[in-house]
Amino acid sequence: MTPAHPTLPIAGPRRTRRELRRRLGAHRVRLAAALLTLLSGTAVTLATPAILGSIVDAVTEQAGRGRLTALGVALLLVATAGAALAHAGGRMLITVVQDVLAALREDVFETAIHLPVATLESSESSDVVSRVTRDVEAISEAASDVLPDITNAGFTIGLSLVGLAVLDLRLALAGLVCLPLHILATRQFLARSHVVYGDIRRLESARGQSVIEAVHGAETIRTYRTQGEHLGELSERGELAIERQRDGVKLRNRFTGLLNAAEFIGLAAVLLCGYALLGSGAITLGAATAAALYFHRLFGPVGALLGSLDDVQRATVGLARLVGITDLGRDRDETHGRDETDSRGETDGPADADGRGEADGPARAPHRPAIEVKGVSFSYDGTRPALSEVSLRVPAGSSLALVGASGSGKTTLARLIAGLGEPSQGRITIGDGIAPPGRYLVTQEVHLFGGTLADNLRLARPTATDEELRDALREVGADWALDQECGPDTVLGPGGTPLDDGAVQHLALARVLLADPPVAVLDEATAESGPQARNLLRAALGRVTRDRTSVIVAHRLEQARDADLVVVLARGRVAEQGTHGELLARRGEYAALWHAYTATAPPS
Repeated sequence: MTPAHPTLPIAGPRRTRRELRRRLGAHRVRLAAALLTLLSGTAVTLATPAILGSIVDAVTEQAGRGRLTALGVALLLVATAGAALAHAGGRMLITVVQDVLAALREDVFETAIHLPVATLESSESSDVVSRVTRDVEAISEAASDVLPDITNAGFTIGLSLVGLAVLDLRLALAGLVCLPLHILATRQFLARSHVVYGDIRRLESARGQSVIEAVHGAETIRTYRTQGEHLGELSERGELAIERQRDGVKLRNRFTGLLNAAEFIGLAAVLLCGYALLGSGAITLGAATAAALYFHRLFGPVGALLGSLDDVQRATVGLARLVGITDLGRDRDETHGRDETDSRGETDGPADADGRGEADGPARAPHRPAIEVKGVSFSYDGTRPALSEVSLRVPAGSSLALVGASGSGKTTLARLIAGLGEPSQGRITIGDGIAPPGRYLVTQEVHLFGGTLADNLRLARPTATDEELRDALREVGADWALDQECGPDTVLGPGGTPLDDGAVQHLALARVLLADPPVAVLDEATAESGPQARNLLRAALGRVTRDRTSVIVAHRLEQARDADLVVVLARGRVAEQGTHGELLARRGEYAALWHAYTATAPPS
């Protein structure tokens, strides 16, 4: 099983409400105008039941056609004005809320790109993805589809009860008979739904993480023949998510059933009270009809108001998760200030031990330092170790290949060596001191940034000339970027020249040459390449690691064969280490992996 990772923080209910009030408060004038427009629309339509009651009285009194025509015109005008005001107010409210949501999305993105990579890496990657996709989507849907309806429903309920009270206070009191059942249903739903929906999001995130890890490590999984273990993990996480979703459906069905029962009880009470008052001559038939219509008019708004709690709860959970991320940024600002850049945690650029990039040139050193790992242990959650007492040494200018199954600790060790996190125990020494500058990390999740080819390459060295860019591309064998149809000013990505994953990884390796760090850490840097690009990238990897102390998380075992030293990790510990030839001669775990990978039989 893959070690569990702690999730990113989630804001509490009080903190979430305070943040929501702060963001809405910045648009208080527009918000007030939207609410006033909606209230006006609801107030206008309040006259509808009264007009219908007057029509009933006019018919029973055999009033003339003129009175009926006037009442019919009034009814049409009321309906038209109410619909127009409701539409206008709803659009105004949606605009305000979408502006608030857009600012929240920007703050989440701004916070995420400035957080230390160790903070994000300590949680499952799908947790971050889930927050900026599903959580934002849940809030957006609630803001666009539910919030205007809720607001309008709230106004309708309040004004309809006023209308009932104006007709006869006893009719309003009769309608309130359903209130205890409404309160009971709502309290039961709110008490459990927040926890249930929070669990659903967490379990869906865990299920997504299983898929992400399986896809990224597919070849490793096949090599180690651990398909059954990963399928079992995915099945287990999927079943947990589905079971919790069933709990959510049961909760919604119970809530809806109680709401329907409350509505029918209330309507029966109003009809009985109206019948009694009509029999005693206290009200007219038209007034009794209006009372029934007022209460029946509450069915839709009450159902919309209470039924929308389902969507509101999902949106509230999503908002709490997003505020949890923005609070990380706020905590960082209070500790370090926005001007600091040492916690950006860029995973595909030159970085020293503090995370600062070398903006003015390559990170050069008088020698290629050795790497010493002594008794290093590390845990993401403080309980289950990802690494346990790992010790190894990489001589200056040599290459180390880390081999092991998914979850064995390869990536964790590589990132600790790159300076993205501190060991729980032990220490990592590079050169003459602990954590010197000049380390560069390239991950398997390389990205193509918007802009030109030159823009993507100058991330490593902003002052590089066009000729230096071409030299770097030429050295890594990226001939596709040197032909007449492509050049430094070629726009890449959407709207420009598309690149496949292998080409994007080519650019990432060219950036290493431009940065020229003493130490390069390559986390499966050719993992996404296809068969055609595999040999090109293998040659490029050899050029990048030549005469440079390097650590390679080996996605393919030929990368281990080319390395000076191979370390096999298993469950966070060093299982074997030595050269490719030495490990084959031992006929241990590495030898078994090699023969399985190459489909060759071990020597007899």
